[in-house]
Amino acid sequence: MYQFRKRLLIAVLVVVIMPLSAAQAKPFGFGPAFGPGGGAKGDAGMLGPGPAIMSDLNLTTEQIDLLKKNKIEKRKTMVRLQSDLRLLRIDLAEAASQDNPNMRKIEAMSRKVGDIHGQMTAERTKSIVYLRSILTDEQRKIMDSRRVGSGFMNGKAMGRFCR
Repeated sequence: MYQFRKRLLIAVLVVVIMPLSAAQAKPFGFGPAFGPGGGAKGDAGMLGPGPAIMSDLNLTTEQIDLLKKNKIEKRKTMVRLQSDLRLLRIDLAEAASQDNPNMRKIEAMSRKVGDIHGQMTAERTKSIVYLRSILTDEQRKIMDSRRVGSGFMNGKAMGRFCR
């Protein structure tokens, strides 16, 4: 009976946690306005401004160059984190499917999954901080006013942090 409960718990963990962690992983970017592969299509991302907001900012050539360089570095970081996350999920699935799974090992791997998600969130947040640091006061006001009006600050996007 104990083995049955243990296996049932592992099966529930694999069936519930793995899809949830997959849903949390998002590509990074400032949106399609900054070239192919940028941003989640049609979504402002967790924190990133969408292409409409970015086009309203009237960025200078220098600002665009700085953002492109920063985006490349952030994308490399996110690819590494996503790769680590995928490998960890494979290891987690393997550990959970063993005849006598080690629950301590599974719990440790689950914590690592959460840590990687935290690192990914931190990287997205750092990109917004960087963006704001290169904007003029007027551009920041435009970005902030558009975000409030689009629901960014009133809970639609921030709800992810408030849960």
